[in-house]
Amino acid sequence: MATSYLAAMGGTNRTGRVELTHEDAHAGERGTRARCLPEPWMCDVFHVDGSLRDIRVLDTTRVEWIAVLERLRVVADETEVEHPYARLDPVRPAPADLFRAWADEPEGQGTSFAFRARFGAVWFFALPYDEEEIEFSLWPEHVLDGEGVAAVLRFLVEVATASHRRALLTAEVVRYTPELPTLISHDPDTGLTSHI
Repeated sequence: MATSYLAAMGGTNRTGRVELTHEDAHAGERGTRARCLPEPWMCDVFHVDGSLRDIRVLDTTRVEWIAVLERLRVVADETEVEHPYARLDPVRPAPADLFRAWADEPEGQGTSFAFRARFGAVWFFALPYDEEEIEFSLWPEHVLDGEGVAAVLRFLVEVATASHRRALLTAEVVRYTPELPTLISHDPDTGLTSHI
């Protein structure tokens, strides 16, 4: 599936490798790592500035959260869960049980759990703090090339598809408001992905 994103972003050569067409001048404050991304707009989206990028789905409930976590367990290259709930499976608890222990039971009050999913070389992580907004974060410095961008786009599409709601990639903020710019979005109703 990632190959189709890569082909759309810059084409592939005879060996199936991505032909990268744009050198990223944004190599971080210390200039320790240069990146090569296929399109200039991607350099702006994944500019290494010391902050995270967030993937958000707004106006959700526990149902959408559970659907997203279950979907990610199926399609991601790898997933991990950490939680403090003694009665749940320590390695692979059911998402519904995680939310029940976290939100509904006395042992879960004041705690949370962590969920991580890896697509290619990029890890996406969530530490749920409410049910009304799905939020995953990623470090832009992990998006090193066209394959990294493809992983982000695939993750965005999977989250939007599983939740049946528009998924947004934004800059890191405590709480999203509509006035903030959306860097990339995917609308599952139209199937369209757009960027700044």
